[in-house]
Amino acid sequence: MSSEMTQRNEWDIDLSGISSSLMLLMGLALMAVAAATLPATQQIAQGLQTLSYRGKSDSREHTSTETLSWLDLIHNYPCIPWISAYFINDGPDAVEIAVNYPNDRFTLNPMETVTVSRPGAEERIAIIFFKCAEGETAKIRITGEY
Repeated sequence: MSSEMTQRNEWDIDLSGISSSLMLLMGLALMAVAAATLPATQQIAQGLQTLSYRGKSDSREHTSTETLSWLDLIHNYPCIPWISAYFINDGPDAVEIAVNYPNDRFTLNPMETVTVSRPGAEERIAIIFFKCAEGETAKIRITGEY
């Protein structure tokens, strides 16, 4: 080898250290962009959900017992959350009903009606929970709108 090829001057750069640092910086920048766009993507999805009113009704009947039961609207038909739900308790007993969260219940007595409406909410009606007191039953009619 000639001495010209082995000698280094002040303008020579060692790229091995720079390429590792550059790759690390690019990875960090990509993670920052992904972290910044995730909330925006979630907000867009929620906005589309809010705008996805189809004007269709869905009528159901449910018999509730002392065992916690539920109606899943996301993973079963219609696979879209409801905007509103109209509940009628045909009795013979009272039933506790919860929307989206099983511990956030309200009581619906026999022959009572309740409407739960969420037209402008970020979270629509995705799952409905039912539970009666021990030894009691109730037949509930539900009309949902999506």
